[in-house]
Amino acid sequence: MKQRHRSTAKRRKENDSYALAAQCSGKLLELRADTGETQKQLAARLRMTESMISRLERGDHVPSLKTLCRIADAFGRHLEITFHEHEHVHADGTRHTHPHTHDDPEHRHSHGDEE
Repeated sequence: MKQRHRSTAKRRKENDSYALAAQCSGKLLELRADTGETQKQLAARLRMTESMISRLERGDHVPSLKTLCRIADAFGRHLEITFHEHEHVHADGTRHTHPHTHDDPEHRHSHGDEE
């Protein structure tokens, strides 16, 4: 059971990374389209390789915070990171959010990793 929990937790972490890479990819494509730059031109401006720009735009690479800051600066944008609250739905259909902590003794809902 412990092995299954680790495997599921690892998969969830990977899925979060894929979602983050996809979100960054979409935004980078949108920003580059707005400027009309080629990948090569953007790579030169960011002091990156064209291959890295391609990987970022395909969502094949999760950019570091340093890279995200460089991209934001290059486009005159402000980088914002948001930590969303935990949301869940009860059996009666009511939905609510709250700061997420496992120290709360009333924290009894599933995260999808228990089986």
